[in-house]
Amino acid sequence: MREELGHCPACFGKTISFKQTVKDHSTSKEEFDIWSCKDCSHLFTNPRVKEDFVGPYYENPDYISHTDDATSVFSKVYQTLRGINLNWKHGYVAKHAKGKSLLDYGCGTGQFLEKMAHKGYSVQGVEINDGARTKAARFGMVFGSIKEVNGPVDVITMWHVLEHVYDLDQLLEGFKAKMSANATLIIAVPNPESHDAAHYGASWAAWDIPIHVHHFTKKSMKTAVERNGFKLHKVLPMSLDSYYISLISEQYKEAASTKKIKHWMKGLIQGTISNIKGGKNNKSSLIYVFKNA
Repeated sequence: MREELGHCPACFGKTISFKQTVKDHSTSKEEFDIWSCKDCSHLFTNPRVKEDFVGPYYENPDYISHTDDATSVFSKVYQTLRGINLNWKHGYVAKHAKGKSLLDYGCGTGQFLEKMAHKGYSVQGVEINDGARTKAARFGMVFGSIKEVNGPVDVITMWHVLEHVYDLDQLLEGFKAKMSANATLIIAVPNPESHDAAHYGASWAAWDIPIHVHHFTKKSMKTAVERNGFKLHKVLPMSLDSYYISLISEQYKEAASTKKIKHWMKGLIQGTISNIKGGKNNKSSLIYVFKNA
């Protein structure tokens, strides 16, 4: 079942319009529309699947953030890149946030919790998927909702999670209630203003509809989060995502059932081009560092 929005979910503006239609390549093969907001430039899936009915759209073996699979070539590459990304993520937190109490919201199977615990952080996680939450609990306390978290925490991280969240204000208010006075909020999301998004158009893998209900621009991210009492401090690139997203986009563009050598090669080339043209703050994915204002 779907619900239609008559306003922008990022700024609540009502000057919204249709942008394009995108196919759910990975699971249902259904088509969904993306709309844009004139006021804050936010892009959002509209109509969207009602939250109580979106679960089946996650039931795809390629959605490996909820698994530890390392059997296929793709999953092995993913796990290798995830290891590199974990080191980078630790570096982002160490450089831009103070304190040693960390909450990873949407922690999946807990690899980032494990990394940060080994680095001396006191870690907690939130994960709504039961199977992933059970696996993540090996590395720290993992809860099903923000309300259960033990506060205050010094750092909250969200790695490709906010685009899935239906009620932005409710979650951000929940974060505020659990954060210390000088805490840091770190959010990573796909960037629909990137070169690879423009290059692939409706085949861009990071649309990932319908499980992505938001497609944040730099302006709409700042608008939505600052409205809830945070202050944007820094925007950082996530360079590896350009290759991962370009690879899958090449597969989607040809409607191929499997990833072929040519997809890997073209993805590597296009990912490199996207990173070069994206410069420092317009990569395929971006990290936003906010301070608790």
